[in-house]
Amino acid sequence: IEHGEGYHLLLAGLSRIDCVVGQWVLAGEPVGVMGTGKESQQLYLELRRQGVPIDPLSWLVPAKDKVG
Repeated sequence: IEHGEGYHLLLAGLSRIDCVVGQWVLAGEPVGVMGTGKESQQLYLELRRQGVPIDPLSWLVPAKDKVG
């Protein structure tokens, strides 16, 4: 997912992707779904700037601090 200013988000572990390349998505809009099988499901998230992985913790805000 391209965020602009050289930032991209890489997601892996989705069983279904509900977007296509070039599609615009809104903040909070689902981009896919996780599997529901018996095996443990894990979502891999990687934030990159100019193609280099960076720590995404500063982008992950606790729910109580979000506007909405």
